[in-house]
Amino acid sequence: MKKGKGLKRSMRVVVTGGAGFIGSRLVGALLDRGEEVLVIDDLSTGKVDKVPYGAKLYAFPAEAEETAELIASFRPEVVFHLAAQVGMGSSMRKPVEDGRSNVLGTLRVLEGCRESASKLVFSSTSGVYGGTSGSRLLRETSVKRPSSPYGLSKWAAEQYIQHAARWWGIRFTILRYANVYGPGQTAKGEGGVVACFLERQARGMPLIIHGDGEQGRDFVHVDDVVRANLAAIDSGEGEICNIGTAAATSINELASLFERLGRVSPGRIYESGRPGDARLSRLCPRKAEAVLGWRPAKTLEEGIAELLSVSTRTHRLQL
Repeated sequence: MKKGKGLKRSMRVVVTGGAGFIGSRLVGALLDRGEEVLVIDDLSTGKVDKVPYGAKLYAFPAEAEETAELIASFRPEVVFHLAAQVGMGSSMRKPVEDGRSNVLGTLRVLEGCRESASKLVFSSTSGVYGGTSGSRLLRETSVKRPSSPYGLSKWAAEQYIQHAARWWGIRFTILRYANVYGPGQTAKGEGGVVACFLERQARGMPLIIHGDGEQGRDFVHVDDVVRANLAAIDSGEGEICNIGTAAATSINELASLFERLGRVSPGRIYESGRPGDARLSRLCPRKAEAVLGWRPAKTLEEGIAELLSVSTRTHRLQL
């Protein structure tokens, strides 16, 4: 995307969900590259102060008609679609709202991309695979057995995207994330287990574990996820790629890591398991490496150590 000799022209980019945990981090990285960034976020979970300076925010949901109209008029080269209802528990309680956000929201984005000829980079989830037994790695071709409305709605959105490529020639890359964690994630609502552990340990409260704690999760750092999105701008045309580490860590092992690195043991409380919770999720990243040139760079221990360091400094400042 050059303009003149040696000069790079800024891209126009739309990020739905750009006021959220992953989206705001992606917006910051795009601005650092010198791109022109427009954010669409209804602020139901995202925050205005998370949107980096330099991006323009439009506060309405992805499923609104305005989403398609704005994308069509702005004519971005790339649309990163991260806006979604992401809670497995919320989807079990309110499946209609889950479908409205994740399926209808994706259709609105596709309408806009059809008019603007934009490439779509879609944030999907390991939830499309559902639970597994044994230690088998999940590959992009593995059987899809969503165990919650959330995983099912994301799987349906993927199908619409792939069909839209055939119907309207829309270019796309689909990224299926493992369990994303990192700076800026909150423990409120459907916050990830890492954020929940971080908050409770900082307060000296016991860590809450659902079920027996032996369920395995593939934890990938948010900065690695952002790199995968950036790689998908010029790569992965028409492809679906897992964004994970191939390693499974049990929730009990995660709790032990927090206790060891934080040098404190606030105790643990075991509560009943949650419906739809997968027993094991471990993503094979080989295709992402081959197609996007991406591989995870940060280990879970490195990531948790950094989070605990920041949390400790923040807690001291508040005292």
